[in-house]
Amino acid sequence: MKPVLLLLLAGAAAAAPSSVWDGVYSSEQAGRGQKLYKSDCSRCHGQDLEGVDDSPPLVGEAFLKKWRGKTVNRLVDLTRRTMPSDDPGGLTREQCTDLTAYLLSANGFPVGKTDLPSDIESQRGIMVEAKK
Repeated sequence: MKPVLLLLLAGAAAAAPSSVWDGVYSSEQAGRGQKLYKSDCSRCHGQDLEGVDDSPPLVGEAFLKKWRGKTVNRLVDLTRRTMPSDDPGGLTREQCTDLTAYLLSANGFPVGKTDLPSDIESQRGIMVEAKK
């Protein structure tokens, strides 16, 4: 194969989106997110993430149906702009990324060896998929 073609193929592979099934967060990060969830989110979304009153569930089929085919960045961004409901925008992007790692963990997506990056571009390359 010609060197230019190899470079193009390598670049395309590097740019290919990854999935939440690729182990995109660490267990430590999910733990940080769980602590934050308990202190800032559970009063509305419930201790078991099942949703309370008008607050939607953050686990299970309803959650996956809403987020399937969207990027992790969209989930982090929505959380950042709208949560907590009594202080929208009161959480940092890093905190919202940790919360997202916890949600991925709670939904059974595999843990990886490194933290989910908090930068927008990296998160835009990670798709939420119900099944791999």
